[in-house]
Amino acid sequence: MDDTSISAAPGERFTLTVDQNASTRDYWYLVGPEPDRAVLVSRGTEHAAQDGDKAPGSGSPLTFAFEAKGRGTTRFTLLHCTFTTCQGNTATRPPETTGPSASPSAGGSPSPSRAPQRITYTVTVG
Repeated sequence: MDDTSISAAPGERFTLTVDQNASTRDYWYLVGPEPDRAVLVSRGTEHAAQDGDKAPGSGSPLTFAFEAKGRGTTRFTLLHCTFTTCQGNTATRPPETTGPSASPSAGGSPSPSRAPQRITYTVTVG
């Protein structure tokens, strides 16, 4: 996911697919600020069915769908949460805060974990 620039024509649809694993609390979310709706519209997400060849508890692809609407440039952000980076999230609900979560340390007091990964995409519709 190194290339975060996307070019599209008005009316074009495109997708981004990431791997997630609910059994390990590994989730992706579209978070604010959301794209300018005059330029780009989110068309939701689709979870791939569990492949019969995969081991139980293994991850599966999650696809985010978008539609280019009008000329311009906008941005959107995908947030990647794991059990060590986010608290209070579910498969469909991002965490209330997206800073590092606190985890207990050996001394018993919470210590901050690392922050969740954020990937910001720039979309140019022309």
